[in-house]
Amino acid sequence: MEDRYSYWLNNIKDKNIVKNLKKLDREKIKDNFSSSLSFGTAGMRGVMELGSNKINALTVCKLASSVGEYLKDKSAKVVICFDTRKNSKFYSRLFAKTLKTYGVEVLLFKNFSPTPVLVFATTYYKSDLSIIITASHNRKEYNGIKIYGSDGIQIDKDVQEKITELFDKTDEVESYNNVYDKKLGKVKWIKNDIIDKFLNGIYEKKKRKLKITYTPLNGTGFRAVKKLLNYNGFTFKATQVKPDPSFTTCEYPNPEFEEAFNEALKVARKNDSDIIIATDPDADRLGVMVKHKNEYIKLSGNEVGYIFADYLLTGTRDKFIVTSVVTSLLIDEICKKNHAKVSKTLTGFMSMGSKAKELSKKYGRENVVLIYEESCGYCVSNAFDKDGITASLLMLEIAERLKNAGKTLIDYLDDIYSKYGKVSSLSSSIELENSERVIDEIRYTGLKELKLNILKIIDYQKDDTNLPKQNFLEFIIKDGSFILRPSGTEPKLKIYLFHKDEDYANKLLKELINYIKALII
Repeated sequence: MEDRYSYWLNNIKDKNIVKNLKKLDREKIKDNFSSSLSFGTAGMRGVMELGSNKINALTVCKLASSVGEYLKDKSAKVVICFDTRKNSKFYSRLFAKTLKTYGVEVLLFKNFSPTPVLVFATTYYKSDLSIIITASHNRKEYNGIKIYGSDGIQIDKDVQEKITELFDKTDEVESYNNVYDKKLGKVKWIKNDIIDKFLNGIYEKKKRKLKITYTPLNGTGFRAVKKLLNYNGFTFKATQVKPDPSFTTCEYPNPEFEEAFNEALKVARKNDSDIIIATDPDADRLGVMVKHKNEYIKLSGNEVGYIFADYLLTGTRDKFIVTSVVTSLLIDEICKKNHAKVSKTLTGFMSMGSKAKELSKKYGRENVVLIYEESCGYCVSNAFDKDGITASLLMLEIAERLKNAGKTLIDYLDDIYSKYGKVSSLSSSIELENSERVIDEIRYTGLKELKLNILKIIDYQKDDTNLPKQNFLEFIIKDGSFILRPSGTEPKLKIYLFHKDEDYANKLLKELINYIKALII
């Protein structure tokens, strides 16, 4: 730890960074230099501070150098984008400068843009890889980097492992010293008209009655969503439009959670809106609240998934929905009764997008009607990654039809439950740094102290699930199941619980949370 800190202090050429390093107290030095930041299938994400295990100019250049080394003999082209967070634009330029030293052709977004637009640009410009500087829905202290392959899907395990091998051998100080005082030089700029290309053909101008409030949560979504809704005849009231790296009006800009809607609710009540839609800061996730009997009700990620699935499958046959093993069991019933097939993968759109691409090659992309995850990620377009922009349009189209019939999305959900039955789908997360160790301990103890009637335990690290090995556990109980897994992007342990009895589900979730917290102490 001391050696690594001293190495940074004595070798970094940037005097401003050296000055700030000298301000770190002993505790910060211990925390920030105790390990190295890791790179995985979900990319790289962390708190923005100086240190070898934090997101900063040096660790960004370290990853950029690793990507450059991976691409250097490939005559490669890379698209680079960024969101509205603090340092995102700066990091995107650093990444570009670093790649150029490896002979990589760089196409660089001039202004911030949503992740779905970056994914579109990847295939539009036929790039070999694409990069977005974003920490998605995390708090203001975070930033990160996601990498996509030429097909617009987050890089697969093989590419990730090759870049990781290079990343682990790369010296971040040398990487930064090589470029920090260099000018950007010649790049191909991608301007705002890329949004029009992304939205090309997604319009049906007609008169609409639906009253809408929209919030991009001070992130990237406003330009694209505004154009899309206007193209389709929708008018709306907006709030939290101005990009705000500090997320002053929304400490945790995650549309999974009701508190993220606080500002939008004020606008919706004032304007008597029928629906509120929210996209997260990089606009790849969609959250929904709906007015029903004079009350605004937040829909869960699974409930939006049920609505999309039933709407897209009704009147069809032999279609496919791709989702993950932590998605509600009700989706199986919806597919079964609509003569569709559900394909479940490990969590994350890298896995789901890859499966959707595989099915599309065999059966046609038009027959894979929905890819979705319970954490508010949906793909209803021809892409293979989550997209809160086009998902917004589909949700509003459905809500408009319901309003014309005198119904709301809550009425639609009630109809869905009457057709397919109801499964309570709950999720929660516990913040902790050592979630992998806690899973290992639970693997050993089997939750015996909870005295549950566990019918079966599926260990995704050991059992034959026909899926790649991953460190999480599924417990099958009467009329339901629950899954425990470490988060792939944050220091959290996540809990997913499905049960036919809502009261029992709520009780069991509290017991699980208390049990796991007791293990941590």
